[in-house]
Amino acid sequence: MRDPIHCWLVQGEGRNILVDTGMADLPLIERRLKVQGTGGGHEGLRSALAEHGLTPDDIGHVVLTHMHFDHADNLDLFPNACVVVQRRELMAAIDPVPSQRIYYWQTTIDNLIARKRPNQLVLVDGDHDLFPGIRLLSVPSHTEGMQVVIVSTEKGRAALVSDLGDHYRYWYPADPRATDRPQRSLTGAFLTGNIRSESERDWQKAMRRVLDNSDIVVPAHDFRIPRSIPDEWFAIPESTAGDLAHVPPQPPSN
Repeated sequence: MRDPIHCWLVQGEGRNILVDTGMADLPLIERRLKVQGTGGGHEGLRSALAEHGLTPDDIGHVVLTHMHFDHADNLDLFPNACVVVQRRELMAAIDPVPSQRIYYWQTTIDNLIARKRPNQLVLVDGDHDLFPGIRLLSVPSHTEGMQVVIVSTEKGRAALVSDLGDHYRYWYPADPRATDRPQRSLTGAFLTGNIRSESERDWQKAMRRVLDNSDIVVPAHDFRIPRSIPDEWFAIPESTAGDLAHVPPQPPSN
């Protein structure tokens, strides 16, 4: 299985907000987890921000959907930004459910604890309106302190759902456009993930709550997500074409 890892730049009213900060550079990932890939680290983030004429110093707020290593590394790139995370997530990172110990890295915890409050760290308890048009929904599921960022745009409310449902197939498991293995038994329901801190019923309720509070969902690890919102806006992909999660990577050509 292979997944892209996305971070989101949210801009409006003069603010530059980063939703998640991605993973460490690949040599470190390979040493710790014995997996391969491309990108990541400071260089990847700097390059992506530069495409928008920004540097890390231009980011005023960082919102962490949760603190797993692939979503919350690189915080040292943003020493002056205000990091916003659920208090419950920080506590979960310090004392996680046993199956998630590998996903929380001490460097992330140390970075947050060392930040000065409230200018460099805001701990949120439950749902929270961060700014006009940017709402945080507390949805314990994948982790105890999981939160989804709802961004109001000119076309509607976009839910950056992170790992609550990290591929379209989790949100639309009976739709052949979302998955090449549609499951009719899941019509009107959701496919929940294997990495979880809460029950499947809690996760189902969390996903329903997100749909009730948004107009589209944008998964964290699907190859087919829109890259620019609201310029690109779709509730579901046209087909499974481009869904490369289970397609073996091709060796580099000579």
